[in-house]
This record gives sequence, C-alpha cells and structure tokens, in this order.
Amino acid sequence: MPLSTPARRSLNRRPGAEWRQEQLLEEPPSTSLDADLPPPRFHQRLATRVEATATSRQRDRTLRSLAQTLGAGVVVVGAIVLVARLLLAVEPAPPDDGAVWNLLQAPSDAVAVSSAVAPTPAPAFVPSPFMQPAQAPAVSAQAAILVDLNDRTIVFSRSPHARRQPASISKLATAIVALREGRQTDLRIQVPATAAQPPPNVVGLQPGEVLNLQDLLFAMLLPSGNDAAATIADGIGGEAYTVAQMNDLARGLGLVDTQFANPQGYDAPGQYSTAYDLAVLATEALERYPVITRIVSTQTYVIPAGLANRSYAVTNLNGLLWTYPGAVGVKTGRTEEAGETIVAAAQRAGRRLLVVVMGSSNRVDDAIKLLDYGFAAISAQG
Repeated sequence: MPLSTPARRSLNRRPGAEWRQEQLLEEPPSTSLDADLPPPRFHQRLATRVEATATSRQRDRTLRSLAQTLGAGVVVVGAIVLVARLLLAVEPAPPDDGAVWNLLQAPSDAVAVSSAVAPTPAPAFVPSPFMQPAQAPAVSAQAAILVDLNDRTIVFSRSPHARRQPASISKLATAIVALREGRQTDLRIQVPATAAQPPPNVVGLQPGEVLNLQDLLFAMLLPSGNDAAATIADGIGGEAYTVAQMNDLARGLGLVDTQFANPQGYDAPGQYSTAYDLAVLATEALERYPVITRIVSTQTYVIPAGLANRSYAVTNLNGLLWTYPGAVGVKTGRTEEAGETIVAAAQRAGRRLLVVVMGSSNRVDDAIKLLDYGFAAISAQG
C-alpha cells in the first residue's frame, strides 16, 4: 500500500529524532517535495521533441520565405531584361520627309520607288581563273560578257558594267513580271487600243481581240512584238505599274546598273542596263521560269484562232536557233541608240554558256565567236 504524504515525510527524518504520532496530524502538508523531485524522463523527451519540432518548422518557414524572395527577385530581373530587349528591338520611326502615300491607290498608280539604300548583293558571276584575254576573239560589240552557267564564272568580258540602252532585251523583265505573281498562262487579256504600235516589230494584234497570256508571251518573245508587250502590260495592271514592277525586279536581283522606262525596250532617257546585268536577268528567266525557257527555245509558233482572236504565225528572231549547235535561246533587240543586241545561250556536253552582246554591228557573228571561244576553253581544261 503506498504511503501518504505525511508518512513519506516521516521516513525522511534524521535517525534518533523524537517522533510522535500526533505530528502526523499537527504538521501542515509540505509543498517542497514536488519541486525537489526531478520531472519524469518521458516529460523531458517530450519537451525536447516539441522544441525540436518547433525549431524545424521555424527553419522550414525561413527557407520557404527565402525561396519565395529569391523567386520573386528572379522574376523581376527577368521582366526587366525582357522589357529592355523589347525596347532595343523597336526601331525608331523614320524621319518625316513630308511625303504622303495613298495606300488605297490602284496598282497602276503605285509607281513610287523606295529611297532606301539596299545592301550590296554578292556578285552573280565571278571571273574565271582560266580566262585568257589575249586569246579572246575580236568582236564588234561595244560591251559583252560570256559566262559559264555551271560554275557562275565569267569567261570573257568587255566593258561589262558600261551602261547602254537595253532595247528589246527589256522584254525578258516584262515576261518575268507577268509570271512571277502566280498568274496562269491561260489568263485572258484583251488587246487595248493603246497596243497599236509602229512597225517593224509588231504582230498585228487588233484592239478588242482577247488572247491568253501564253500566246501573248510567244508574240512578245519570238518576233519581239511591241503590241504584245503593250497588251501584257495593260492586262496585268497598266504600263506604269508594269515598269515599276520591272524596276522592283531589277533591285531584287541586285542589278544596280539597270533602270527600265517602258515594257517594250524603246530608247528612253533614264533607261539603261549593262551586259553583266542582262546576263543576270537572262539567267533568272532561264532557271526559274520554265515557261520562258520553253518559249525562247521555240523557232516558230502558231497562235491558234479563237472566238475572240485571229490566228497568228510568229518566228523567233534569234538566228542561232537555226545555225548554232546546242543553242537554246534567248532574246534579241535593236534600236537606234542600242545598236544590235542579243542574249544567247547554248549547251554542249552538259555545260551551258550564256553570252550578252550590246552595241554590235553583227550580233549573231559576235555571239557565235564568243560561244565558240567559251566551249574551246572548256575543252582545253579537260
């Protein structure tokens, strides 16, 4: 049986002390016993665990708070960097030059040319390391160039960057402009009254007739029909629009020495090109427009009669198609200022050469001499 509190106190008295039973009732209860005794061990363990848990939770809260602060800092820095990049990417507005453009104008009126300076393009052709000017043939042309289209090298050149009137070689640009916006060759175009052109280079198209674009291209590129060129220009947006597109094409090809003034190639102030630029233009036509390639390699063509047009027989003015082995086109031209001009291409044994002759007294003879020289040089290389 467990002892009562007074009994426990009596057990703690010193030996020999007088003890009386009445003291059990006379002495008040003491409160010092509980304070003197150490707390149970499980109380200490529990307190330690509680304290450790509280410390751990406080540490976790501190770490979470620190992580949130760091995350917010990263977001703020990222936002600052993004805003800075956006500000740097925004180009400043161009200075006001006082010009006002009407964006609702019809295409035929949109003939403005941008004044921005385009970057200098890489050269389309580079001099061949095998060129031997001393062995080159004598030609009458004031300007000429012979290029190897396989490796884009210049085999021969004479004043290749001299500006001259391009004559009807301009019609290659007219043809490209007519096709490059995805127009189909079956597009029907009516011959306008303004298409009546003076001879000799006319097909004889009658105002009011309706022909498809393919037949008009044959009429323009084979006999160099000026009436066909005028009809094409009128059908795709008008002469002013067509000329603007021709000059846009020239800028896009990097033809820095070329400016067109009309779709036919008539001599005109401010119109010029070079042998080099015309070689680039002809290469564009041959390699990117199969319709043009097929047309310029055709000797003769008959435009069939239709419900709204008569039949016309047209013949290619490029005499090399009949006389020079491997000839594949391309275009001839002649005006008073330009003299005789020709762009001709020929292919042998997988090698294709292209020659441009300007200001010649005998364009066919000059073209043949230069092509022969080029193929002989290729054969000599082995």
